[in-house]
Amino acid sequence: MFDFRSEVNFLKPNIEIDFNKVCDESSCYKSLLCLLETRYRIKKENIELFNGFSSSIYSLLKYLNSKYCYIYSPCNLEYKEAANNLGYETRLINRFENIFLPIKEQSVVVFMNPSFLDGTFYELDKLFEYWKSKEAKVIIDETLIDFCGKQSSVEYLSEYENLFILKDLSKFYSRKNLNIATVFANNENIKNLRKFEPQNKISNFEIKYLEEALKDNKFSSITNSIYIKNRIELEKILQEHKYVESMFQSNSNSLLIRLKNIDAKEFKSQIQKHGVIINSCLEYDFIDEYFVSFYVGSLSNIKGLKKALDAF
Repeated sequence: MFDFRSEVNFLKPNIEIDFNKVCDESSCYKSLLCLLETRYRIKKENIELFNGFSSSIYSLLKYLNSKYCYIYSPCNLEYKEAANNLGYETRLINRFENIFLPIKEQSVVVFMNPSFLDGTFYELDKLFEYWKSKEAKVIIDETLIDFCGKQSSVEYLSEYENLFILKDLSKFYSRKNLNIATVFANNENIKNLRKFEPQNKISNFEIKYLEEALKDNKFSSITNSIYIKNRIELEKILQEHKYVESMFQSNSNSLLIRLKNIDAKEFKSQIQKHGVIINSCLEYDFIDEYFVSFYVGSLSNIKGLKKALDAF
């Protein structure tokens, strides 16, 4: 089977771990924070670690404690679920139509960059100006930015007091069950966030895995070059197919396709007969029955997809 459903990097960092030694170590974030500081060019005092992506979202939304939460969508559904559970008045802004819709003063805004499903990278200068005028509390999710090597919003931290940059590190560092997420923010916000967090919340195994992955200095550049090459090949195959109407310009690890003369359910069923599995994305906001998504995979997967598409 050729599986295009996984967000997780199909490439693996070069890691050698003696798990017997890991068991004997006590939890210490110092080395990991130093490695993150070097990798993402941000001071370790501006980094807080969390035990997983969901935990970071809930902790952050609790801390921000506003009435309204605006989510630029489609977006990872965990944000909407968390905001609703925490009593926010959650409002969705359709990125496909108009990202400059008005928001209320001192609201929380959530923006994934690169974006979820379509992988579009947005230049956010004008949005930051608008958010600042509204005194918004801004969460930028940069989970997927490592797949494209674009400029991070870290540069805005010095001038934007209420900016929080969140990353789920499991996706890029190739381990689905890696329960480590980071939040980057200014010193004061990190200190205040830390007051409500336990000291030892991440396992030694996960700390060691991520440390070793970050030490693989070639991993990021290799991933970027291979993903660009494979994404171009995947785009070419899909663009040429009779059932593809249009495709979003992706800068990341995913492609969002709009179909013609066939709906997503039938399309998915047809290619599955030929050994290809894709995600259904109908549950996401502002997505209708003619959208399908693909996550970039290996060249062998892409060749398998081509054979499947040629067969119907």
